[in-house]
Amino acid sequence: MTGYASKRKMLSVDQIDAAISEVGNLARQSGVRVMLVGGVAMHHYGSDRFTADIGFVSDGPVPELAMETPLSFGGYQSHTPSGVPVDLIMRDDDFKAIFEEALLYPRRIEGVDVPVVSPEYLVLMKMVARRPKDELDLEALLGLGVVDVDKARKMVRRLLGAYAVADLDAAVTRVSGIATCHIDAAVGQCAASTRGHSTAG
Repeated sequence: MTGYASKRKMLSVDQIDAAISEVGNLARQSGVRVMLVGGVAMHHYGSDRFTADIGFVSDGPVPELAMETPLSFGGYQSHTPSGVPVDLIMRDDDFKAIFEEALLYPRRIEGVDVPVVSPEYLVLMKMVARRPKDELDLEALLGLGVVDVDKARKMVRRLLGAYAVADLDAAVTRVSGIATCHIDAAVGQCAASTRGHSTAG
């Protein structure tokens, strides 16, 4: 488990906090608006998910964060002055409007040096990413109880279309089934309540 795993070392809480402050300070000095997204945003909403880099949505490049590798959907990868890997996301694809709108309505969380994407916009971001880990993140986020599902459903319909509402509802149903399983397990009914639903893999 060397090679790739060693290159993707998980960040400590101290590294994350320091890097957020670094990016926040550099962005303010440059007059650039940034917002925390991705795994670190998930963490601030109660997830125990680890991450090897920190994602920020930005309305422009931060000059002190040099572009190292361009992101295929817009933006670039860089490192903070302390060496923490960061993604500076500036979408230039079909989902640009979602990220620009999210940047206008972030959450302020005490002790976090930059604004954090709201849970509802984070739902949208996870849905458009569509990687296996993002689907898991979506279900985890819904399970944390921080998402206003009715609000998220309206946003999904407006920004992604009716077909995506069905995808969101399916994720909500899966999370509800898992929660029922946890409750019913105490009385030996978990298998019956989750028949047809596998949590393996």
